[in-house]
Amino acid sequence: MEYVSGAHVADTGQYQDDAFGILFHRMPTAGLLVGDQSDQILDSNSAFDQLFGWKSQALQGQQDGRFPLWPNAAGRKQWLARFAAGEYPITLETSLRCRDGRMLSCSLSIERVSLANGPHRLYLFQPLASPRGSHRPSPLDAVDTTLPDQDSLALALDASQMGIWELDIQSGLLNASARSAVLHRCSPNAWKGLIQTFMTVALKEDQRAMRRAFIAICRGRRRRHRLTYRISQPDGSLKWLEATARLDRDVEDKPLRLTGTLLDITERRRSEQALAESQRKFSELFQGAPEPYLLMYTDSGVIIELNRAFIRTFGYRLQDVIGTPLTETRLINPSNDSQLTIAGLLAGKAVHVDEIDVRHVNGRTHTCELSSALFTINRQQCTLVSLKDITARKAAESALRASENKFSRAFRASPDSISITEKRSGRHLEVNEGFTRLTGFTPAEAIGRTSAELELWAEPGERAAILAELKRCGRIRQRELRLRDKYDQIRIVLISVETLDINGTDCLLTTARDITEQKYIEERVRHLAYHDALTDLPNRLLLSDRLVQNIALYNRHRLKGALLFFDLDRFKQINDTLGHAFGDAVLCEVTRRMLSVVRKEDTVARLGGDEFVVLISGLEENEQSFVEQINQSAVKLLNVLAEPMDIDGHSLQLSTSVGIALIPDHGDNPEELLKRADIALYRVKESGRNGIAFFEEAMQTQAVERLEIETELAQALQCGQMRIRYQPQFDVSRQRVIGVEAFLYWDHPVRGLLASGAFEDALEQSDILIETGHWQLEQACQLTAQLLASGLAEPTQFRVSVNVSPRQFHHADFIPHLNHALYASGIPARCLKLGVPESAVIQDMSGTLSRMTVLHQQGVLLSLNNLGTGYSSLNYLKRLPVDVLKINQSFVQDCAASPHDAAVVRAIIGIAHSLDLEVVIEGVETREQLAVFDHLPCDYFQGALFCPAVDADRLVHMLEVFRVAQQSARQS
Repeated sequence: MEYVSGAHVADTGQYQDDAFGILFHRMPTAGLLVGDQSDQILDSNSAFDQLFGWKSQALQGQQDGRFPLWPNAAGRKQWLARFAAGEYPITLETSLRCRDGRMLSCSLSIERVSLANGPHRLYLFQPLASPRGSHRPSPLDAVDTTLPDQDSLALALDASQMGIWELDIQSGLLNASARSAVLHRCSPNAWKGLIQTFMTVALKEDQRAMRRAFIAICRGRRRRHRLTYRISQPDGSLKWLEATARLDRDVEDKPLRLTGTLLDITERRRSEQALAESQRKFSELFQGAPEPYLLMYTDSGVIIELNRAFIRTFGYRLQDVIGTPLTETRLINPSNDSQLTIAGLLAGKAVHVDEIDVRHVNGRTHTCELSSALFTINRQQCTLVSLKDITARKAAESALRASENKFSRAFRASPDSISITEKRSGRHLEVNEGFTRLTGFTPAEAIGRTSAELELWAEPGERAAILAELKRCGRIRQRELRLRDKYDQIRIVLISVETLDINGTDCLLTTARDITEQKYIEERVRHLAYHDALTDLPNRLLLSDRLVQNIALYNRHRLKGALLFFDLDRFKQINDTLGHAFGDAVLCEVTRRMLSVVRKEDTVARLGGDEFVVLISGLEENEQSFVEQINQSAVKLLNVLAEPMDIDGHSLQLSTSVGIALIPDHGDNPEELLKRADIALYRVKESGRNGIAFFEEAMQTQAVERLEIETELAQALQCGQMRIRYQPQFDVSRQRVIGVEAFLYWDHPVRGLLASGAFEDALEQSDILIETGHWQLEQACQLTAQLLASGLAEPTQFRVSVNVSPRQFHHADFIPHLNHALYASGIPARCLKLGVPESAVIQDMSGTLSRMTVLHQQGVLLSLNNLGTGYSSLNYLKRLPVDVLKINQSFVQDCAASPHDAAVVRAIIGIAHSLDLEVVIEGVETREQLAVFDHLPCDYFQGALFCPAVDADRLVHMLEVFRVAQQSARQS
């Protein structure tokens, strides 16, 4: 509970309000008063002096923290922290030191007391030495029996109009002072009786609230409580009382008694209600005013209220400015005039200013009309300031003044053509420089003449149409028309026309913007939207549009057509080796040749890159002749494209693959026809390129399967479906295994074990190619390490061969990952042989040479695979640091029956040996094939004739059997 009384004078211990002083000094409980901020002892009562032996005069001004009363500094620090955090009152038991040095056990209560000069701490001390349950003196007992100056206390209580009371909790007996008894209509004298009797005059609902408060204070830890309730009077009126209560507990911490005060606050409540009603009315007027208002204290300029219009107009929040002096806000823009205005407001003058700059919260300035009026609120003079926002009005006035000047400047400086003409005659009254730039006519040539006389109208009747639209719509906005300038050039313009009244004459203000260049650009953009930028052929969008039209036409007239999908074979190699500019020249030459042989009614389109489409239209429905015509057209196109080209000093010859979809047999919409022609094209590429294929339904199924494989392949490595199988390589002459080649297989959950040929194209294009290649290298190196450790392989003779794709070989991380695989397995670099395809060399000769050199210097062996299937030359071969040439099985398969293939193999072996390279012949499956090589100096063989590809466990077993057989042979 807080006591609010007169100012307490700290240096004398005297009180301007004697009521608190008398109660403090006369109460039987020992008390000590300390300044909360200064921590200085301000006063003590006689009970304190008697209990501890110190005199009040000797204590005043001492620091409470240094007072010998407190032997436990740490404990004091803890409850002071609780007190500072707002936890009061605090009640505890502690031992304290008296003046003579003895220790005294006390119950200590620390209260907060608010006096006029600030907050204070009030210590109340009760010794614990008395027997449990013994009677403790009460304030009422002190009034009745112990006060030597009872009249002084009565005067103090009468002066404060305060009654006091004490309730014994166990008995329910209440001791009330005379004032308390009068307030409760019990007696004009001190009263003692049951609490229930005392409270009968309180309203029923208030009695329930008092019972809840009684339970709460007894059960809780709060010792202070304040409650307001109503007493019914004989005349039916109500009296408002304010009761305060303090709970005392016995040594067992059980509630013992409540003591408190009673005060009649009826008049205060009426005043508060009247004031609240007055304030409500003022607030309604203040907040409902349409103009911005602020209210401030006159002398200090501290802002105490803003109305809604003020917040809405200037954007300030209440918390931004309430409590802040006007001079410390950014509200009024600083200037000499504004400083005088503010000075007048603070001087309590009624001020009126026509214009003053007021700053919005976001920094924007408003021009306002300021007026002020003086009010007295709560006995303090206040100033009500009105800030009428006249920004819009001032802006309109300024705009009005500037309008004519602005129009004049805009007329002269506008890049557009502006002219003023008489509406009736059409004569030009004024033109700007933009008019001259547009038409070529100077003001001297145009003024006084009509547009017809200047021959500006490119279309007859244009002026009449403009006047008719003006009559109908009142104005013209953005009308497109054509004009003829002074030099007979046609200009496309957008005109806007407004009517004007100039000195009573109806005139027309015409603005014209030249959009000739814009129209050309729009037309060019529109053309590019449907045509290829390089070749100017129709693109996919225009091709689709024509397909839709042609399909509808074929259905009406029982006609047929075909879609031929062309792809230039290995065109990427041209771009990579000779550059994109050269590749663009090739594409333009291809376009020229295709257009030279197709019919006018056919469409040649470019879809992008090296993909072209020819739409053949309007053929008769006879099936046999129709297909023959399409095939002949395709052959004709292939032949003309296959003719040698001489471009920029380079001679080259192209081959082309073509997929064909028939219309409407293979589809009735552009998407389906293009997709099926593309599927047929893929069949040609699978068959070796440079050919023609018509779409068949079986191709669709294969395409779906291929797509499924590509989709499933993305998860194959992560799901552990990839497998490695190893095929031994044999030195036939010495009857020994010189190494193995690691082949990648896919253990598909539905299709079974797939060799790499079934998915290598999809893998080459997939995101897991690099990761799969790293895994294959690591597995092969780990197996080799196992074979070397078990003695099944000799480190100087055994090689594990791993094939790498072009994309994998040229990847930036390939060599670092290869080195990691060697390091992790611990095998020598010479035990690893990399099979590099011929296509990797063709794609990037310099990059391939650089990488091969690095690998060769590390000791890794290099094998050139598929020699003779691509376009590499002997010049490439002798520059590359390869160790082995591998002859592709395509030559081996037919060498027994084909003298040509056998001759190719003999030539490759001769070239290899002349370059001091080893030769590996793969794919030997029959003894007839092996017999071809009996008289040739072949180094090593591999194939199903010797041993198929097996898993790692079977390979280990096979090598163990082979080692036992060799040992037995040597022993015999």
